[in-house]
Amino acid sequence: MSLKLYHYVHCPYCIRVRMVLGYLNIPFESIVLRYDDEETPIRLAKKKMLPIMDFDNGFITNESLIIIANLDKDDLLKTSLLNDEVKNQMENMLDELGSNIHSLCMPYFIQTKEFDDKSREYFQKKKEVKRGPFKDLILNRDNFLNPLNEDLLDLEDQLNPYFLGEEFSIFDILIASHLWGLYLLPEFSFSEDLESYLQEVKNLCKFNYHQDLETI
Repeated sequence: MSLKLYHYVHCPYCIRVRMVLGYLNIPFESIVLRYDDEETPIRLAKKKMLPIMDFDNGFITNESLIIIANLDKDDLLKTSLLNDEVKNQMENMLDELGSNIHSLCMPYFIQTKEFDDKSREYFQKKKEVKRGPFKDLILNRDNFLNPLNEDLLDLEDQLNPYFLGEEFSIFDILIASHLWGLYLLPEFSFSEDLESYLQEVKNLCKFNYHQDLETI
């Protein structure tokens, strides 16, 4: 079976799938879409939402957790622990982290090779509807950075050495994929413990954020 992953490089939901693929040593074809490409995702999955995995057996989905569950058939990442209750708890936690991370990092996402002029303009116009002008996000970064730093301290307290335990699991991938965007934020640095944790997750998942940027 030949897997095709349609994704954005910056997207945490796409990053989590890439991390799982790396951890499970599953080969796949990486297809990075421009953010203004509406036709491809709608044609494949009826909606402009990535990641999209084409399993090459008639099954195509754009739900990252469904993709992961289908990849992790042997439950090596304890994906089965993501029942509805746990999933809701994780989503609430990630939503809180992600809200501040995205407000801080979106103005910098669009400066990478992932975006050309057209897709950069499309992304910025769309995201500013919800978050306000990017220039204001940069000027008011402390409004997002201060609560984020508190959340990161709480998160750090829950690492033992992995999230809530001694074994690496899907929870670590979900968390790391959301935090990864902060590496693009100027003058930001993780604490020593969080940096060590993220690099450990990176190594376990054979993950290289920038690898797919070189193919664009």
